[in-house]
Amino acid sequence: MKAMLLNEYGESANFEVSEIAKPTVKANHVLVKIAASSVNTIDMMIKNMGADLPLSPAAPALLGMDFSGKVEAIGEGVEGYKVGDEVYGCA
Repeated sequence: MKAMLLNEYGESANFEVSEIAKPTVKANHVLVKIAASSVNTIDMMIKNMGADLPLSPAAPALLGMDFSGKVEAIGEGVEGYKVGDEVYGCA
């Protein structure tokens, strides 16, 4: 699947279109086909500060926590959602 990744951190770093493996659904999780996501203030802090910010993932990094889309798969133990439900949230 396509994703926008940061291969390095810093103010001049750019997000790059990349191919990554599609995640599999886990117990107590849902898999959402993303229709829209955002890069917000926290994401920009991570991009600019990198390892200086304790919550930064290792590069290459997939940022953007806010999302909307449709439920594509449901993991064992999930109740209240079904495939096709439109959802939004913060991962």
